[in-house]
Amino acid sequence: MTTQTEFVTGPQVQARYQKSHVTIWRWVKDADLNFPKPIQINRLNYWRMADLVSWEASQVVVS
Repeated sequence: MTTQTEFVTGPQVQARYQKSHVTIWRWVKDADLNFPKPIQINRLNYWRMADLVSWEASQVVVS
């Protein structure tokens, strides 16, 4: 189980969305998509799980 303050790595983000690292970086660079930006720690990229969950919730389309 993950907590909302947990950080996840690039490969974990790729596995979560089943996308390549190139696709994830395209999402990060796409201002219209508003995908969370990573935090760099010791030259490695990490995402806050809370940011990813919030982004996912914003992607839900109400029909």
